[in-house]
Amino acid sequence: MAAPARASAKVEEDLMQNPFMQVLRASFEGIYRQAAERGERTVLLVPCAECLEEKSFGQVFAETHLLQAACVPGCYMNLLGQGVEIKDTSVSTHLGFREHRTCEVLQSEFVREYDMDPFKVFVIDRPLIGRYTLPGSPAADRAQAKSSTQAAPGAMAEVDDLLEKTPAIRDDFFEQVFRFRKTFVQVAGCESSTAERIREIAAETVQRLCKHHKLTLPSQIRQVDFNVSRQAYAVLNAWVFPHLSQILSEHETRLQHAIRSYSSSDELLSDMPEAGHRRLGRVDIRECSKELELMEKAITPHEKVACIDKAHSLLQQKVAEGAKSTQAVGESPVEITGDDVLSLFILAVHGSQVKQFLAHIAHVEMYLEGAAGRSGSSEVARFEEAGYAVCALQAALEFFLRSTEER
Repeated sequence: MAAPARASAKVEEDLMQNPFMQVLRASFEGIYRQAAERGERTVLLVPCAECLEEKSFGQVFAETHLLQAACVPGCYMNLLGQGVEIKDTSVSTHLGFREHRTCEVLQSEFVREYDMDPFKVFVIDRPLIGRYTLPGSPAADRAQAKSSTQAAPGAMAEVDDLLEKTPAIRDDFFEQVFRFRKTFVQVAGCESSTAERIREIAAETVQRLCKHHKLTLPSQIRQVDFNVSRQAYAVLNAWVFPHLSQILSEHETRLQHAIRSYSSSDELLSDMPEAGHRRLGRVDIRECSKELELMEKAITPHEKVACIDKAHSLLQQKVAEGAKSTQAVGESPVEITGDDVLSLFILAVHGSQVKQFLAHIAHVEMYLEGAAGRSGSSEVARFEEAGYAVCALQAALEFFLRSTEER
C-alpha cells in the first residue's frame, strides 16, 4: 500500500505513525478502502497520537471516525449513521451521539490510496468517542480531561467496544463463529437456520458481556447486541453472501433484465399510469438511487438496512420539497400515499446501478428476522420503520419481476 503524500499541516504529525491510522490500515482495510473509493465525499478523522489513551481500537471506533458528505454543506454522517458538523477548524458531534464534543482540527492532509481519487484527513485533538488526554495540557488539566471522559461502569462510551475490551469473551466468541463457519453446511432454502445459529452465538456473547460488566440499562444491552451481531455478520460475510448470490443468481439475472428493459423513466412511468397522473416523475430520486448503490460496498446487513432506510427517508424528503415547490408556483399540493412511495422506489431502483438486489435483500432478511424480537419495546418502532422501508424495496423489485411475465 503506497504511503500518502502530505498536502498541508498546522501541527506536524506523521500520519503513518499514528496508532489509530496504523490499526485502521492493518485491521480495518475494508473500512479504509471505503474512504479511498468515495474520494472527495469522504473525510477521515484521525485523533492525534498524543490524545489517545488506548492503542487498540474496535470497529465501532473506526466507523465513528469515517465520514461521508451529506446534502447540507459542512454536515457529514459517519458509518454508524451519526451526524457530525465540520466548521472552519472545528469538528462537532451532533445527531446520534450520546455526548457532545467539539474537537479542534490540528492538521489536514489529502490522502491518495489504491490509485483512486484523494480524500481528506483531519487530525483532531480528541476522538469523537472514548477516553482521551488533551494534547499539550498541564498534568492537572490532563487529569481533569481523563476524569471527565472516564466512563462509569456500563456508560455508553464504553459499551461500544466492550467485546474488544473483554479478551476472554471476545476470543471465545470468534472461536464459536469460526467453528460454525467450518462445520455448518449451507443449504439453499435453509438460510433461516444459518441466521438462527448466528443469533444464538451473538445472544450468548451479549449475555456474558452484560453479566461481566454489570449492564442493566436496556439501551446499553441493545447497543451491545447490535455491535456483537454486526461483528458476527462481518466475520461471516465472505461465507454467507457468496452463498446468497449463487442461489439467487438466476432470479437476479431475470430481475436485472427486467429493470434494463425500460430504456427511460418515462417509459417506466407509462407502465404506472397512476404515478404519471400524480406528477411523481417530477420527484428527484437520484440521491435515493445513489444511497441504494451503497449496499454494494456494505459488508453487514446492519449497514444495508441503514442504506435502505436512508433511501426511504430521502424519498420522503424529496416529496416534501416537491410539495413546497408546487405551492410556490400556485399549483395545488398532491397528497402522497403509500402507493406513491412504492412508485418512487420503483423509479429509484431503475435509476440505480445495484447488481445484486436479491442477495442484499436476503442478507437483510436474515438479520431483521430476529432483530426486532431481541430488542426492547422502545426499539420496536425503529425496527418496524426499517422493516417498512425494506418491504417497500421488496415490492419495487417484485414489480419488475412481474413485468417480465406481463410484457
